[in-house]
Amino acid sequence: MARRISEAEPDIIGVTASSTCLSPEALQTISLAKQLSPRSVIVAGGSHFTLLARSILRDVPELDYIVMGEGEGSMAEFVSLVAEGDREGVKGIRGLAFSEDGEVVVNPMRPLIPDLDELPLPAYHLIDVESGAYYWHGMGKRAFGISSSRGCGDRCTYCSETSFWQGYWRGRSAKRVVEEMAHLNGRYGKTLFVFNENSFNWNRKRMEEFLEELGKSGLSVHFWFQSRVRDIIRDRDLIPEFKRLGLYEVMLGVESVNSSVLDRYEKKQDRDMAQEAINILRENGIMVMANVMFGDWLDSEETLREIFQFLKKQSDFLILTLTTPLPGTPYYEEAMRAGRIVERDLGKYNFMHPIMSTRSLSAEEVQFLQKAYLKKYYTQPRILVGALLSPNPFKRMAYWLIMRYVWENAIGRQWKQPNFQDYDGFLRSSETT
Repeated sequence: MARRISEAEPDIIGVTASSTCLSPEALQTISLAKQLSPRSVIVAGGSHFTLLARSILRDVPELDYIVMGEGEGSMAEFVSLVAEGDREGVKGIRGLAFSEDGEVVVNPMRPLIPDLDELPLPAYHLIDVESGAYYWHGMGKRAFGISSSRGCGDRCTYCSETSFWQGYWRGRSAKRVVEEMAHLNGRYGKTLFVFNENSFNWNRKRMEEFLEELGKSGLSVHFWFQSRVRDIIRDRDLIPEFKRLGLYEVMLGVESVNSSVLDRYEKKQDRDMAQEAINILRENGIMVMANVMFGDWLDSEETLREIFQFLKKQSDFLILTLTTPLPGTPYYEEAMRAGRIVERDLGKYNFMHPIMSTRSLSAEEVQFLQKAYLKKYYTQPRILVGALLSPNPFKRMAYWLIMRYVWENAIGRQWKQPNFQDYDGFLRSSETT
């Protein structure tokens, strides 16, 4: 990246932090970009920069602008005005934040795009779709992630998506979604799709149309998506057709089976609903990837044991994350006021590091229990045998990937960025040459 910036010296450099845990690298990128190309205009975007725009602009002098919220309209206008040299016009763009005379200016937000079908397909021809960066869960070059909707209508206290998208869900039409799948299949040979959004099946009518369009397309593909418990129950009659057309797995937002913890998350579900949704998926031969959070103020080893026993035999995968108070959410504000946050390094806000203590556990104890119960789950004989003998190729693929992670964790091998080098060293070598 440093080499590309040095050679190009572009007019505008855009930096996105797609999640809080990537924000330290995003800020390093901004610093690097300004050092290598001082004349470039640096603009940032994404949920982290949007929700913390004021504090970031105060603390990061190298950053010129932040495009807040949904960026297509604001960014297009921004690029046009910068190209024209109209810096005064730039200051009037809705959805833009910047510093001026030592003060942070935050313009009114731009309205959300009412019809996402107005947007073109992503410019896939401008990226290397064969890059390892786009591999999904060890699925290789046949797999690709796409996004068909934005936002969520729920109000879960811990979710930055709710804050970023202003509590609204919008979806592209089923026809456009299937057209994108067909494009990726025909041009790039993609046959396995991961729907990136939190609630692919939020809207019942869109799901009916999606199944109709996918059936008419004749595409021979497989896919999986994330879902709320409630939506699987609502669409139980559609699940057989989903299965027929290629759905092989659902990542189910179980989160907890403890009613007090669920109330603190403001999840509109309970243990019985989670059980019903799991039953529906299993009856249709669809793998269940249960997503669970552990580490709320009310959590203890007893609540973790409860969720473990609930899912031990009936979920195909357990995603045991640590409850993380993301900046910009009500959950974060509450944890800050109560003094529960013990980890301030945002690079560790990745749902796998303990950020706060609970009523009965220290952050270190939370981490210990998470690792212990993950080990207990993934060393079950049914999973070890499944990695070798399962007739389901997707299950074998996923279990082999899990076994690799378990092995790397056991030998203490840490992941490293390929081709990484310290950019200060790059700067020094550039100066000498």
